[in-house]
Amino acid sequence: MRDPLSRRTFLGTVGASSIALAGCMDDNGDGNGNGDNGNGDNGTGNGNGDTDGDNGNGGEPNDAAQAAAIDYGEQIDDFEGGGNWFPFDNEELIADDEEVVTGETSLRVEKPDGGNAIIGRAFSSAFDLSDQYISCAVKVAAPVGGRLQLEVRAPGGDDRVTATRSLPSGVDEWFRVDFGYSLGFGSPDFENVQEIRLAMIGQEGEEIQFWVDDMRTTPAQDESNVILAFYGGLESHYETVFPIMEERGWVGALGISQDLLNRSGRLDTDQLREMRDAGWDICSYPQHAGDLTELDADEQRRVIENNRDYLADRGFEEGAQHFFTPRNRMNTDTLNVLRETHELAFVSGGNSSGIPPTGRHTIAAVNGSDYDSSRAAILRADQHHQVVVPYFEEIGEEGMSVEEFEAQLDRIADEDEDTAYGDGLVPITPTQLLEQY
Repeated sequence: MRDPLSRRTFLGTVGASSIALAGCMDDNGDGNGNGDNGNGDNGTGNGNGDTDGDNGNGGEPNDAAQAAAIDYGEQIDDFEGGGNWFPFDNEELIADDEEVVTGETSLRVEKPDGGNAIIGRAFSSAFDLSDQYISCAVKVAAPVGGRLQLEVRAPGGDDRVTATRSLPSGVDEWFRVDFGYSLGFGSPDFENVQEIRLAMIGQEGEEIQFWVDDMRTTPAQDESNVILAFYGGLESHYETVFPIMEERGWVGALGISQDLLNRSGRLDTDQLREMRDAGWDICSYPQHAGDLTELDADEQRRVIENNRDYLADRGFEEGAQHFFTPRNRMNTDTLNVLRETHELAFVSGGNSSGIPPTGRHTIAAVNGSDYDSSRAAILRADQHHQVVVPYFEEIGEEGMSVEEFEAQLDRIADEDEDTAYGDGLVPITPTQLLEQY
C-alpha cells in the first residue's frame, strides 16, 4: 500500500452537458445502476480542521459544523465569498456567513422550482485528480434524503466520471460526503481535469436548498478493498457463507442484534466466537429496535449503547466499535449518538468511498444481494482503488442464491485480464480499515 496512514491519522480525519439522473445514465462497461436505492448519507469525522467564524445558531459554535471539518488532504475550495462556482439553470448561489464549516462563508444553493440544482467550477489550468478523491461538507434543508452527484470532466468531447451518493432521509445538519466514483463515460484523463460539477437531484416543483463547504482532495492508496457485511446473524451466515469465505481465505463483518442472538435460525455466541477467532468482526446492528429514527435521541442512545456493550461484554470488543444502521435509516440524532459511541458506522449510500473515508459515521454501503445494481460500485471501486461495502442478508433458498453469491465473490476477486477493471478487491474488516489506513 502507498504510504499507509496510521490509525491515529485516520481518526484525525474525523473529526448531455448537464448532469443527468444517475439511474438514466448508460455506463461504459459498468451497467446502468449505481448500487442500491436505499437512503444513505455521508457522515463526518471528529477533527475540527481549521474551522473559523460563526456556525449558525446566532454565532454560537455548531458541533455538527465542527465535526464536518477535517484537516486531512488538501483543500480545493473553502467557499470564501461563495467560491468560484457558477449556476446552470436558475440556481441562486449565495455566500452564507451564518452556516459555516471552515473560513468565513459557505455556499448556499437554492432553486425554488426544484428539478436538479447544478453548479460548476472550471479550472484555469489542468487540475490533476489522478490518485485523488473528493469529499466535502454538506448541509441539506431540501430535499432531505435526496441524492448528491459529483461529475469530473476532462477537456473535449464528453469524457467524464460521476459519483452519486444517496443522502440520509433524516439528517438535516452538516456532515461529510465522500464521492466514490460509480459511473464512467469515455476515457477521461484524470491528470487534465477541466471542470467539476455538483448536482442535487430533486423533484420538479419541490424546492432545493443546500449548503456546501470545505471541499478537499484526499490521496488514493495502492490497494482496492471490500468489506463484506452480513446483517442479522442468520444461520446461513455460519453454515453457508463462513465455509465459502474460509476456503478463499477471506474475512467479513457480521451485524448482530442482541435480542436476536441464540435463537432458532440465528447464530449463537459460540459460533460468533469461532468466526471472530477466524478474523471476522462482530459488529453492532440493533435491528430488534426497528427504525431508530422513530425513537427520540435518549432512546436511540440507550439502544445503541446497550447493543454495543452487550457484544463487548461477550468478547467482541473490537467489532462492537463499528455500527451497521438498521433499515438503513438514520437521522440527525442517530448520527450525533454514533459520533460519540462508535469508531465507524455504515449506512446505505449506493456507492464506494475513497480510502480512508472522511465521513467515518456514514460510510456508504451497497446492496450486495442485488447482483445487478451492485455491479457498478464494485467494479469502479476495483478500478479506482476505493473501498466498497456490499451488505447481504439471507444466503440460500430464502434470499440470494448460493450460486449468485459465489458469482458476486468471483467478481470481487476478478483477476481475469479480459474482464477485470483492476487487480481485484482485497477483503478487510472495519477494524482493519482503521488499523491499515
